[in-house]
Amino acid sequence: MRADRGIHDALAACRELPGRRALPAAPGGGALAAMAASARLRPAAHAAGRAGGRGARRRRRRLRWRLAFLTAALLALVAAPPAVHAEEVFTSQAAAANATDSTWIPAPAQRAALCIVDTGNDPNPDTANVIARLSVDGADGSDRSPDHHGTLMSMIASAPYNGFGMVGAAPSINVVSVRASRDGVSFGGTDLAAGIQLCLTYRNTYNIKAISLSLGGSAVSGLDAGLMTLTEDMVKNARRAGVDVVAAAGNHRGAVDWPAAFGPVLAVGAADGEGQRCVFAADGPEVDIWTSGCPIDATLPNGDAAWASGSSESTAFAAGVVTQLRQLRPDLTVEEAERAFTGTARGAMAGGYLDAGAAFMAAGLSEKLADGRAAAPGLTPSAHTIVPLPSVPASRGTGSQVPSEPEVPLPTAAPGVVVPVRGPLRLPRPAVVSVRVRSRALSLRFANRPAGVEARVQIYVRGRDHAFPRLLRTVRVVSDRVRTRILGTVNQLSITYRDPSMVRNTSAMVSLRLGK
Repeated sequence: MRADRGIHDALAACRELPGRRALPAAPGGGALAAMAASARLRPAAHAAGRAGGRGARRRRRRLRWRLAFLTAALLALVAAPPAVHAEEVFTSQAAAANATDSTWIPAPAQRAALCIVDTGNDPNPDTANVIARLSVDGADGSDRSPDHHGTLMSMIASAPYNGFGMVGAAPSINVVSVRASRDGVSFGGTDLAAGIQLCLTYRNTYNIKAISLSLGGSAVSGLDAGLMTLTEDMVKNARRAGVDVVAAAGNHRGAVDWPAAFGPVLAVGAADGEGQRCVFAADGPEVDIWTSGCPIDATLPNGDAAWASGSSESTAFAAGVVTQLRQLRPDLTVEEAERAFTGTARGAMAGGYLDAGAAFMAAGLSEKLADGRAAAPGLTPSAHTIVPLPSVPASRGTGSQVPSEPEVPLPTAAPGVVVPVRGPLRLPRPAVVSVRVRSRALSLRFANRPAGVEARVQIYVRGRDHAFPRLLRTVRVVSDRVRTRILGTVNQLSITYRDPSMVRNTSAMVSLRLGK
């Protein structure tokens, strides 16, 4: 009986472990200790067996079988990724857009607001910066999208650093949510215009500096020439009132969606972190700027980590950065603010790629960037790891969707899909053993690179003005060591693992700061 109870206790520990928020340095250590405790009960079981004859021998065989089963289960548990839920603090989209300093610039006395016209917004810790929830039909402004599309957009733009979910593009800005969708799936042409008008109506009340439209094309129903003209007039009114209008270029090959295709709108296209156009992304001369969209680091409304892809996500990120610039430089006109971004965009395969640091520099905000760098949290890479997640229900609609069978690998470039992060689908986050910079040489060593997987290291050096890092080069190796010569003072490394066969998804990014 004591041995059976020991097995029962160990199995209980095994069942409990996947639900724990953190594991010790050796994952599964608590369960292994429980297994050892049950194993120590075996001499008592053997003694009972000798006393009980044949029946005791059968009990011993059952005991050995159960212990073997338990051992196999625990070994599998040790090999599995630890179930640690942690905030995604340094996102891959911020690193790709050179926003690793601007993200942390402290909020001024008067915050600016981004007005997100979408499917509504639901409260959670990462929508704490949403200061108003409005709707065009006079009802409450809650999110009617089955995929929480509007909620996700606000989180990507401005989620605060609070230990929950993720950190957005600009945690220092406010958000005004305007629900312009009555069913959470589509937007009526008159409702879209009414949504923009609501942003303008409350422009002074909430200090709104930009409007984000992560919508377009077939998602806008009932469009005709008259409704398009009405919405375009609203866009012109916004610009005359000093409010930028940012819109998604579209998630399909071919021409840019309307309203992004309308000239006065700042159209945002979806590209990957390397600057190549996403396979699904709309393309054309109307695209004003590109930024990460396949995939980006995102969060489900319950705070669980996920990946998301699409020009909607790119737009929310870019609009957050635009609003932050207007917050820090309220004297800039709409045209001057947009030129700060388009004029400093980094040359990439897709086109001009968002470079937030360069844009802020062009706007005379070098001291603010230095303040942001000083305010950035000093976390170790393990403190912001993306982790496996439980399943979530399937949903329908044109916004971000959750697959009905999330355990089946999905292409990370699929637009409009929020994919819960699962350990087996993604390469492990790089574990850096040592970093050494000496005599114009950088040496880097890893501990967990899977065989055949490429380590990709982006090396950033300090700019001449010491205000923000500049990408020096990208090094790609299929080994556990990187050694390369450098010119300049290295102050940041961004490291990922990539599978050349594309069977497993790219790892989460590790950002290392090597200097102030």
